[in-house]
Amino acid sequence: MKHTLLRKMLLYFSAIILLFSLIIGLAFACLFARHSQDVHQEEMQKRAIALAAAIPAMEEAAALLQAESIGPDTQPAQPGRGGPGMGHARHHGRMMQQGWCRRQYTLAPHEAGSNSEADQRLASFFRQLNELGEGEVWLVGAGSHIIRSYGAENEETITELPPAAEALITDVLSGQPARSQAFSPLLGVPAITAAAPIYHDGRISGAILLHHSLQNMETSIWQGLRLLALSLLLALLLTGTLAWGLARHFSSPLLKMQQTARAFASGDLTARTGIRQQDEIGQLAADLDALGTELLQARTERQELQKQRQEFLAAISHELRTPLTILRGTLELLWQDLSMTSEAKARCQSQASSSLKTLERLVGDLLELTRLQNPGFILQKAPLDITEAFRDAVRQMQVIARDKHITIQTDFSQPLPMDGDYGRLRQLLIILLDNAIKFSPEASAITVRQQVSETGWQISVIDQGCGIAPEELPHIFAKFHSTRSNNQQGTGLGLAIAQEIAQRHGLQLTCKSQPAQGSTFTIHGRKSSGLPAFSAMQNRDILV
Repeated sequence: MKHTLLRKMLLYFSAIILLFSLIIGLAFACLFARHSQDVHQEEMQKRAIALAAAIPAMEEAAALLQAESIGPDTQPAQPGRGGPGMGHARHHGRMMQQGWCRRQYTLAPHEAGSNSEADQRLASFFRQLNELGEGEVWLVGAGSHIIRSYGAENEETITELPPAAEALITDVLSGQPARSQAFSPLLGVPAITAAAPIYHDGRISGAILLHHSLQNMETSIWQGLRLLALSLLLALLLTGTLAWGLARHFSSPLLKMQQTARAFASGDLTARTGIRQQDEIGQLAADLDALGTELLQARTERQELQKQRQEFLAAISHELRTPLTILRGTLELLWQDLSMTSEAKARCQSQASSSLKTLERLVGDLLELTRLQNPGFILQKAPLDITEAFRDAVRQMQVIARDKHITIQTDFSQPLPMDGDYGRLRQLLIILLDNAIKFSPEASAITVRQQVSETGWQISVIDQGCGIAPEELPHIFAKFHSTRSNNQQGTGLGLAIAQEIAQRHGLQLTCKSQPAQGSTFTIHGRKSSGLPAFSAMQNRDILV
């Protein structure tokens, strides 16, 4: 697949990590740079103050600052004003008036004379100051415009200080420690300057300027950024591994469900996902398996329905063909043999009438069963006493039972109120009694018995007939199921109609039987409270 779940999750996780890393990196760089600068300035300020406190105890610095503050040929100068310095100040008075003089000292001898040894001592002194301050240290006297420091060679240069730098020196000589980046143009590189006043005998004798290049701080920042980049790379690798594991965890069951769905589409409804997870994917897999079970059951039921439909068509074709064949043969015989005696004609007419009645009964039963099985067919239900409907059915069937000298015994102990269709309930018991009379021997008895309990009631129709074989019991309520050797006049639809009537009223119809021991058909119902609102005899005119 071009766009797999694994690839998408890897891309999504990587994009999120990269975006998060970019935001965190920028924030880290800004905050770290600011924090590093603040910390570095604080440390430089502390070192500058510490050096300023230690310089009065150093012989070279004390002599240098004292000579610059009070020269032999001049009066003491105010801070920020030019003044003579130790030896060199007398030769550069004019130079100092034009700007600041930077005097650098180096350890390499560049000139001979009495000053060479003194310059070497000052160069060694300033180099020690640089090592102690961990940067470049400048000294400025309180009454001088000379800046003294350690340099590459002994030289003096006239320097124009930026206004911010002069302001910083002025502030320091007034007794206020300060820090700034104003000396960066003069140093040639971005740098931070921390300045502190030097006190001698209770007065300010000069100032110390400690310069530190920002390149070291930038190096620290870049080291932090490289560490951040390495951490992000490791995070990406860890995220990729996690995304791969999660994608496999999610895609594997999804792939199984896809294969199961395709199996369903190809007709294999026995396929199952086999996924057992306590999450949404597990629920989806369980629903898919349940769908497969339902589809398989529906297909089985559909196949069974098709089989029943075919059997129904075959049975109804057979049932219709027999009376039609007899009727056609009888009519042909009447038409062809015109010289038939009146007695023979009467027999043919009787046979034709019997075939027509059989056809009429079969078609009527088919229409009745179809109507009852139609979900849109509504029974005319009303409050009634079901025992009244059954008593009416018994009275009607006693006429038929007398032809076989069969007695019908009833045992209705109490009324059974319910909502129902009087005519259909009477038809239900008529079908059961007709079936019992048909299969009972002559001069036998049929019992209609009522049994009532706290939760429900039963009405049983018990005969002494030939019984039903155990293998036929599960199918007796199916359409066109009958034993034709014993039921030449039946259509095989009576018990199916009786079962539909019972189910439409919320009743249950069951049968127990043993060969040669008779059969017992039982109607089961739930007991309801109260008597019918009116007499069920008002509905006795409803036809079956």
